[in-house]
Amino acid sequence: MTRKALFLSSNIMATIGAAIVLLMMLHIVVDVFLRFIDVPLQATIEIVQAWYMVPIAFLPLAYVEKVNGHISVELVSQHFGLRTQQLLIAAVSLLSACYFGAFAWRTGIDAMGKYDVGEMALGDVAIIVWPTRFVLPIGCGLIVLFLIYKAVRLVRGDTTLLAKAPNAELIE
Repeated sequence: MTRKALFLSSNIMATIGAAIVLLMMLHIVVDVFLRFIDVPLQATIEIVQAWYMVPIAFLPLAYVEKVNGHISVELVSQHFGLRTQQLLIAAVSLLSACYFGAFAWRTGIDAMGKYDVGEMALGDVAIIVWPTRFVLPIGCGLIVLFLIYKAVRLVRGDTTLLAKAPNAELIE
């Protein structure tokens, strides 16, 4: 996968995640207002849990990595030279890629199993939830590709991937 395709994919997944946040907010607001007139929407909790929260958490993973938005603690590594920091981050990226790869593989197997049985959430009404199971391997698979890309670029000496996320000073 090329750099452009990788960056575009991570942007698209983050945009979808942001759109789902807005959709979830709208859904919940409508449900709250309808509760005032004693006609709540059915299965709001099940839909929020299965259809909104999962993609919100997993689709933007690669984008957050792209902008270096994940939490990092640099108590010791901040005293290392730039090249050592690059190699350390590359090694951690590869280790993380192994973890996310295993997670993507396992959740992919689980998603296929849930697809086979037609998983549903049972509450006030039955909600089909098996399609959301595929979000985990997609989100984790994309971050694996980004972490491998990042590690290769860092080993080659590219320091542009070490830039802080925009507005990072607001969260420090």
